[in-house]
Amino acid sequence: MFLPKISSNVTNFKFYNGLLNLSLITCLPLFMLFSLETVYRGGISSTLSWIAQYSKQFLLSYVLMFGVINFFYVFKRKIYISMGVLFLSFFSLIGLISRQKLIWRGEPLLPWDLILGKEALIIAKEFSGTPELIPLLYISVITISLLLSVQVIPKEVFNWRGKLAPFAISLALLISFYSGVISLEKTFSLQQINWSQKLNYEENGMLLGFILNTTYLSVDKPDNYEQELVKEIISNTTPSYIVDPNFKPNIIFVMSEAFWDPTLLKEVSFSEDPIPYFRSLQKDQTSGVMLSPVYGGGTANTEFEVLTGLSTQFLPKGVVPYVEYLRKPIDALPAVLKKQGYETTAIHTYDNWFYGRNNVYKNLAFDKFISKEFFDQPEYNGPYIRDTELSQRILSEMKKTEKPDFVYAVSMQAHGPYSAEETPENSVKVSGDISPSSRAILENYTQIISDVDQSLKLLIEGLEQLSEPSIAVFFGDHLPMLGTNFDVYQEANFFQDELNYQDYLNMYSVPFVVWDNFSNDKEELRISSNFLSSYILERAKKPGSPTTDFLHSLIQNGSSVVISEHHLQREDISQKEISQYQLLQYDILFGNEYAYLIKPDHKPQVNSDYIVGDGRALIVNASPPNTSVIEITGENFLFDHKVYINGQLVQTDFENPTYITASLPKRLNNKSGALDIQIKLTDSMGNVISESNTFKLDSFSNI
Repeated sequence: MFLPKISSNVTNFKFYNGLLNLSLITCLPLFMLFSLETVYRGGISSTLSWIAQYSKQFLLSYVLMFGVINFFYVFKRKIYISMGVLFLSFFSLIGLISRQKLIWRGEPLLPWDLILGKEALIIAKEFSGTPELIPLLYISVITISLLLSVQVIPKEVFNWRGKLAPFAISLALLISFYSGVISLEKTFSLQQINWSQKLNYEENGMLLGFILNTTYLSVDKPDNYEQELVKEIISNTTPSYIVDPNFKPNIIFVMSEAFWDPTLLKEVSFSEDPIPYFRSLQKDQTSGVMLSPVYGGGTANTEFEVLTGLSTQFLPKGVVPYVEYLRKPIDALPAVLKKQGYETTAIHTYDNWFYGRNNVYKNLAFDKFISKEFFDQPEYNGPYIRDTELSQRILSEMKKTEKPDFVYAVSMQAHGPYSAEETPENSVKVSGDISPSSRAILENYTQIISDVDQSLKLLIEGLEQLSEPSIAVFFGDHLPMLGTNFDVYQEANFFQDELNYQDYLNMYSVPFVVWDNFSNDKEELRISSNFLSSYILERAKKPGSPTTDFLHSLIQNGSSVVISEHHLQREDISQKEISQYQLLQYDILFGNEYAYLIKPDHKPQVNSDYIVGDGRALIVNASPPNTSVIEITGENFLFDHKVYINGQLVQTDFENPTYITASLPKRLNNKSGALDIQIKLTDSMGNVISESNTFKLDSFSNI
């Protein structure tokens, strides 16, 4: 009687143990997926709607999650569940980060965002918005519940043979997808919505959307990529404009952060014109509309298009070429002009490392890059250096050189976010049927660009006083992010999303103006940012590169706009022209550079003369200390320079650009012998970005 009872208990234990294991391996990946999507979408109902509407994408996402977590099923149950809790928390956090990026920047988290690393974290601190409370509570409750469940989960009779099947299935799934044996798009007929990452994630889900984007970390070679085709394209694109080698006007580009004309919002009115000087230039000079590749952020992509003539529309949506691709010399606008005797200078009132500009500018053939760190005690407006400082620096750099100047300047003052709190001191007032917070955001933005308008006036008046032939182009990099989820624009009925063609144009169109002091040209233009350098080279009568020559041929044919593929058929560019453009871009950016075999003079060279800063600090003399203070004289000293003695940082006091004092520590003051003295400048990452010569002080008297 006793033995059968034991046998029955063992059978029941095995049954419930197996049932529990089956529940875990099926339900844990479901919890992980549901948490990720719910946090990203902002609510359970949105996730349930996605599951109902896109069941194929949901099931495939579940299979992928199954592979991720059940790879650990081979371990003991408590370890397996602990890993599940860890992954659930991780994916929930990723979902929250992606949602916040979607709210603030209009697109979710993308694979190439992870490459930006510290850059993304630091710029995120500038945004005052706090994560939504409900998703945070959701993450906390689920995580705590699962952690508690680990303590009450029944023990198992560990049998690794019984765990091999789920482990093997998981391993096979991961290897298949990772190695490309199974193509998600082809095998499961998924649609990768490249032109809108927001819609891509809405349809495919965040997990699948993110994974599909990883396939675009590299760019596939076009099927028709051959040397003869590249040769044919280049041979048919000789520019038709007049080139004058003896005419070398200064060429200045000012890419003004988030500069836009808010009076385009017809549902609101302003107490005065916020940009009167820009408006006066629009009346008298060449001006128009430029189609930017980005909205609300992604400044570097507009910059990439302007400087290289290449188009981000032919690259994965949301990718940053500066970060991903631009790791070799490129025959960009600075390189073209440098070969013609120009001094090429980049200036930016933000950190040198952001978007990797400190390295990218070298590959673009700038002679020097003057970043935020080299502005000596500048005036700020809010958290950013005021744009008047940028205008003054442009003019001062031009006065230093005997050569003609090419200056590419990037401002920062109008960078968001813009406060939703009313500022009574604002001189420009906004009225209209919009919410109080939207009105405050719009007013605060408008007040900033009103000051930016004055910086433009300062620059143009300074150029007029130089009495040198000069041409300046002033443009916004993208529309400002006015509120979360396009709040201000939607309330003012300016646009709703980018699906509608006119809404797309409103969302990506920025104003620009071209001023010069040597012609009477006045045109109304509509171009995308990749055509801007080609147009300016024609105005300055300068020869260009294979890329700008090709773009000029397109302009001559009436094609001057390349936008999202979703709306590209609405523009005047033909499919043949698009195909040729893509082929030439691939050749220059990723391919064998056949273009430079055909035109070897345009082959970009390594830029060995490039410097970050405006001249190296030079120590001319250092006096032996009669006290514990060393007096250092020289050139190009900055307020943020620090003195290092024998490699050790010491207390530094900046007196003026030619005189700095350093306090000698006791540990060095009590020793006899030589001192190695050097001055260094570090950035906000702690990297040394500039350093002086090493001055040897052979002997000094002890105190």
